[in-house]
Parts: sequence; C-alpha cells; structure tokens
Amino acid sequence: MTDTSRRDSSQQEATRGRLLALLREGKWTVDDLAARLGLTDNAVRFHLSSLEASGAVRREGVLRKQGAGKPADLYTLTPDTEESFSRAYAPVLAACVAELRETMSTTQLVAFLKRVGRRLARGLPSSSGSLPHRVAGVAELLNALGGVTTVEKSGSSFHIIGRACPLSRAVEADHCVCAAVTALVAEVVDADVAERCDRSGRPRCRFEISSRKSR
Repeated sequence: MTDTSRRDSSQQEATRGRLLALLREGKWTVDDLAARLGLTDNAVRFHLSSLEASGAVRREGVLRKQGAGKPADLYTLTPDTEESFSRAYAPVLAACVAELRETMSTTQLVAFLKRVGRRLARGLPSSSGSLPHRVAGVAELLNALGGVTTVEKSGSSFHIIGRACPLSRAVEADHCVCAAVTALVAEVVDADVAERCDRSGRPRCRFEISSRKSR
C-alpha cells in the first residue's frame, strides 16, 4: 500500500467514525449528515453504503418533506453497533453480582446465574444436527458475543478453548459469573457441559462437552 492510499484509507476511517458518532445521536437523512460533516451527498451515500454492508448502519423510516418531494430515508445505528459503543455493561454486571453476593450464598448465586444463562439461551436458535455441528455452532456464538474460541476433539468429548472471555471484567470480579456462560452453552448445545475455565490470569473460557446419556 502506497503512502497516498494509506492516507486515503485513514481519512475514510476517520470520516466513518464521525458519521457513526452522529448516528449515535439519532436518525439522520443523507442531507443532514452531509451538512453536519461538510461532505457532498454522494460522499455520504458512499460511506453509508459501506456501513450498511458491514451491518453497522440500517435504514429506519423516512422523513416526509413538505410538497411533492420524495421522502428521504432515515439512517440509524444497528443495535449491535450501538451496544459496541457502551463500556457500561461489564461494570454494571460486576456491580449487580456484588450486590447479590451480600444477600445470597455462593450456592444460591450460582443457581441464579445458571438461570440467567438459560434465559439468555431462550432467545437464540435451538441446536440441531450432530454433536460436532452443535459444538461448532455454540463456539461461533461465543465468538459473536466477544470471545475468541477454537474447538478440539478429545476422545468422545469436545473442548471449546477460549483465548479470551466475553465477560472477563465481571469474571475477574467474581468467578461465579462463569456459571451463566456455562448454562448458556449447555442449553444451546443440548449436551453435558463441564466448565474448565482458566482464571489464573486474564480469564479464558474452556468448556468440555459430551453427549448426554439420554441422547
């Protein structure tokens, strides 16, 4: 990549960052964004098209203009992009667990977090296919939630090995948080799951998965 192309790429990233920052404030038309950013309509459309393709931005509704003019599309952030800007989730979760610690025993807290994990799983697609296929699917799910995982087979069991934990800050505050992720994995994969997470340093997920005896 030449120096010129590097500068162009850097400028495009900076412009998209400013565009995303504006979209955090609400819904905007192309004309609104162009005026705020000091760009042409075509330049804004170029960036919006790229952000739409990546799933960061979506069209949501139209702004009807006075007279016979064509309604203008309104653009906004997708929910996933909106969440990616927030740094509040992990500390809020850690604070909630700390509050629960004061009123629950460890056994009660673990049972509660397992229920939370199963509740989270209800909104996800049900598992299907062979055990290897289900394990691969739940590994992809963990990656989508912010983990970095690989799958290894050992005998009749599978191991999901993480190089990162999607709830690392909360797990560092209280190891019981792993119970929620374990229950989620077990519910989605529909198999026996044993948590073997590495918490000797920065938390890393590890789950041992085997077929249920009843299957």
